[in-house]
This record gives sequence, C-alpha cells and structure tokens, in this order.
Amino acid sequence: MLEEDQPQEEPKHEDSAAKKVVDDIVEQTKETMESSPIKNFGKLVPALIEKGIESVNLSMFDQNTREQLLNEVGDECLKKGKINEAIKAFMFIGNKSKLSKIGKNYENIGMFSEAVDMYVLAEDLAELSIVGDKCLKESKFSDAIKAYKAVNDRQKLLLVGDECMKREKWDSALEIFSYLDSKEKLVELGDNCFKHPFFNYASKAYQLADDSEKLTKLGDECIRQGLVKTAYDIYVAAGNDTMATFIKENFVNKPGQ
Repeated sequence: MLEEDQPQEEPKHEDSAAKKVVDDIVEQTKETMESSPIKNFGKLVPALIEKGIESVNLSMFDQNTREQLLNEVGDECLKKGKINEAIKAFMFIGNKSKLSKIGKNYENIGMFSEAVDMYVLAEDLAELSIVGDKCLKESKFSDAIKAYKAVNDRQKLLLVGDECMKREKWDSALEIFSYLDSKEKLVELGDNCFKHPFFNYASKAYQLADDSEKLTKLGDECIRQGLVKTAYDIYVAAGNDTMATFIKENFVNKPGQ
C-alpha cells in the first residue's frame, strides 16, 4: 500500500557537515565506479535519500550512471514508502515506466486522482483512457475529466459533460463544454441553469457561448425577480448598453437598493 511518510520539520539552517558527507560519498563513489564496470553505489543511495536529490550535485557522473543511481534511489524510496521522493527521482531521469507503475499502484487502491496525475507525468495515454473509463463508471467526474482532457478524448468528455448536466453538476459541465468550445452545449447548459434557476451559472454559460440574446433574456428575468444588481452585470456582459444605463441611472446606488 502506498503511504507517504509524515512530514518532518525542515532544519532552519543548512547542515553543511551533512552536505560535505554526501559530497564526499559522491566523489568516492564516482572514483569506484569509474574503475568498475559493475555499478556499486554503496552508501550513496541512502545518503541521497536522506539529503534529498535536489540538494546534491550529480553533474560529475555520466548520464548512464546518473540514471542507474537515481533508479536505485527511486526504488529504495518506494520500499521505504517515500513516494514523493521516488517520484522526484524517476522524474529527474524521465523514467516514465516507473511513474506509470506508481500510477497503477494508486489505481489499484482506488486513489484515482493520484493515478491520473502519475499517468499524466508518464504520458501514458493508454492507461489514462482506461482509468478515465473507470472514473466515469464510478461517477468520479472530476478525475474522469482530468484523464480525458489529458488524452483529448472529446467524445468521452462530451459524455461526461452531458452526465454532469443531468446531475446538476454545473461546475464540471461548464468546465467541459468550455474546454470543448461547444457553443451549442454551453447554450444548452445555460438554458438548464436558467430553468432551475441558477442564474450565475446560466450567465457564465451564455457568456462563454457569446450569446448576447440569451444574456438579455436572463437579465430581463432577473429584473422581474428584483435581482437588480445581477441584471445590471448581465446586461453589461451582453453589451446591452440601453438596459445597463437604465438600471445604473435609476436603481444602482439608490436608497433602498
């Protein structure tokens, strides 16, 4: 099971002695490896894990050596449950296979959001599509959206958007139809929000669809319901200067308004 270590308080000052120890180990290991075809990193791996790979200069090693070293660091971090450190190591050398495996581990324990993040880092389009389908089946819409956006599966996104609209998940539906730049769907979403009524979402949807006529009708309804300030904002968004000016001169900032 994937678990992260509890965060520990960082030291207030750089531990120069510890840094020197790590640097010395790096140099010693470099010399050993240069004379040996078999890479034996000895104490370097635990030292790097303790210090953090971002704090150590590994530029003296050739690319192949750095990859072997950081792969070992990543594997050791996984054994110790230091998932974030393992991810850093694998990302540093671009080991997409290892990142994808971490994603699969997350997926297997139902941590779909983290799984999607790992598959995105690994650029694993096949696994993103699979986990997206799982998320959709389990009504985890935000994770499904993230996965389908990563692979630009517009058809699946449209399905998720329709389902979100049906379930009145307005934010998710708005995100999808905006991403797809579907004016038709944005207007449909606006109409649905208008009926319920959720005027703020209706206004956002109509604005994204660039439908000034629908916005004006929404502004008219707000006037009928006494929502003067809301109506004013909507008329401004619609470019209806006549009604916006009328409200501003007769209602906005008037006593009792």
